[in-house]
Amino acid sequence: MTFPQLLSQLDTLLQQHRPEYYAELNPPATAAELAAFETEVGLTLPAELRAWFSWHNGQNDECFEGLVANYECPSLSSVAESMRINRELLEAGDFAANWWQPNWVPFLTNGSGDHVCLDLEGTFTGQPGQLLEHWHDWEPRDVVFPNLTAWLTAVVQAYEAALIETGETELTDEQVLDLELESPAGFPIEFRAG
Repeated sequence: MTFPQLLSQLDTLLQQHRPEYYAELNPPATAAELAAFETEVGLTLPAELRAWFSWHNGQNDECFEGLVANYECPSLSSVAESMRINRELLEAGDFAANWWQPNWVPFLTNGSGDHVCLDLEGTFTGQPGQLLEHWHDWEPRDVVFPNLTAWLTAVVQAYEAALIETGETELTDEQVLDLELESPAGFPIEFRAG
């Protein structure tokens, strides 16, 4: 499936099986908001990430439920703030090697300073577009998915499997917290900062 098809499928799953969470998602990011974000962070977002934020610009700041596992969807403004803070610390020399890179876009957060980032430069592997885990106080920097499409495929599959397993029409926040994404063959690939 293509990324837009998967996004449409996720949208349907959330509307039907997590309506309260769906209601907490922000409206889509506008073209002007996307352009302003790209200007602020000095990066051009790939089509899939533009589509992601054009679907919903994150979730309400007062909503602490996750989309999958313990990860929430930050808005473009929250993403820009995380990038700004980490870039400032990087430029000040506060980080070990590969603790943070300017071309990482933290599109998921656990709300405690940890992220799943879209890596636009291909740190460690030379493969731009991969997804890696960034921990604010821990060295592992595992590459968890080869790209956004593979990740979104796993999210949709995890939701569908949970619905079959529970036999319920709605998934609770606790059930979503327990969702585990199935990584493609060869992933995750373990790396460390420092």
